[in-house]
Amino acid sequence: MVPPRLTKQTILEGAEARATLHIKEYGADVEIRPLTDGELTKVFGVVGTISLKEDGTPDFSKVDLSKNFEALRLVVSMGMVDPKLTVEEVASMKFGVPEYIAMKVLEMSGVVGADTAKKKDDGGVRS
Repeated sequence: MVPPRLTKQTILEGAEARATLHIKEYGADVEIRPLTDGELTKVFGVVGTISLKEDGTPDFSKVDLSKNFEALRLVVSMGMVDPKLTVEEVASMKFGVPEYIAMKVLEMSGVVGADTAKKKDDGGVRS
C-alpha cells in the first residue's frame, strides 16, 4: 500500500491537531496538541545541547535531570489545551503525570517515537 501524499492542509493543520489523553492518576481526560517548531526550539533551549540517538531522535537520557523536568513542564504547559496550565501549575501535578503528558505531546510533535512514549503509557490516547 502506497502511503498518502503529504498535503498542504495537513502541514498547515500542525498545532491545530488535537488528541484526548486519559490521566489515570486523576481519573480524567485532558486535551493535548503537538508543539510548533518555534515552541520546540524554546523547549530545547531550556535543555541545552542534546545528542541524537542512531535513529535521529533526541537522546534525553544524557540531559541534566533538573533541566529535563523543567523542559517537560514547559512542554505540558504549551501542549495541554484543556485544561490550560502555567508551568508553575504543571509543577504541582501528581508525580509522573507531567512526564507522561509531555511524552505524548512530544510524540504528537514527532520528536519522540511511540515506543518511547509507551514506556510511561498506562492510560490511553483517543484522537
